[in-house]
Amino acid sequence: MDLKEHLVTHGYDQIDILLIDEEQNQSTVAGISLHKMTDLEYKLYLDPQSLKYELNSDHPHFIANQKEEEGEVKQVKGYILKW
Repeated sequence: MDLKEHLVTHGYDQIDILLIDEEQNQSTVAGISLHKMTDLEYKLYLDPQSLKYELNSDHPHFIANQKEEEGEVKQVKGYILKW
């Protein structure tokens, strides 16, 4: 099951994702409409094999490796912000 399917299964439809990397750099991907999204991992530059889910917690999030444009890989936490 991919990231989109996990989120839809947990009742998410419209979300923002707050990404925080290993060095505490933050970025927000806003206004994601999951029913229109086809490949969320690709949009966020995530390695699908590295995804770990914590969607049943007080602060639902996922952890994954993100590929940067320079070819480097860093671990990010993506907090799900529902609206």
